[in-house]
Amino acid sequence: MPKVYIGFGGNLGNPLGCFALGLEWLQGAGRVTGCSGIYRTAPQGGPSQPDYLNAVLCLDTLWDWQRLLGQMQAAEAACGRERGERFGPRTLDLDILLWGEERIDEPQLQVPHPRLAQRRFVLEPLAEIDPQLTIPGVGHIQGLLAAVANQPVTRLMNWICGGSIR
Repeated sequence: MPKVYIGFGGNLGNPLGCFALGLEWLQGAGRVTGCSGIYRTAPQGGPSQPDYLNAVLCLDTLWDWQRLLGQMQAAEAACGRERGERFGPRTLDLDILLWGEERIDEPQLQVPHPRLAQRRFVLEPLAEIDPQLTIPGVGHIQGLLAAVANQPVTRLMNWICGGSIR
């Protein structure tokens, strides 16, 4: 059973409410084994927009990636996400960051997430869950974090997800 890491993000409406809705939609996908705290970050690229809230969830799943991705996209739609401008504001953004040790290169999914190593707002929550994580084909989480240490992120609060509090 692969250990799957899912990134949560949002900066419109009620991001924390959308995170909770995203968790509800993922209930049948597997067992939550960890979650990060909630982080605030400035948008990277795109139009002028509010700051984002970000977090990472880890789960063990028996689902294949296509089924999980479909469920994640349904959760985004249920929270009112409209797919418009690239890097634009959104109510809920769910990304499969890692799928165990696998590398996936399909038109609808690339794993590890292609921009993961350049984003402290993803690396910091990942390291909170597993500070010894090695990202397949990319490197060790601590080395990657050191390379983006100049990107500001603020840990705001713990997150209760699937019975785990971080």
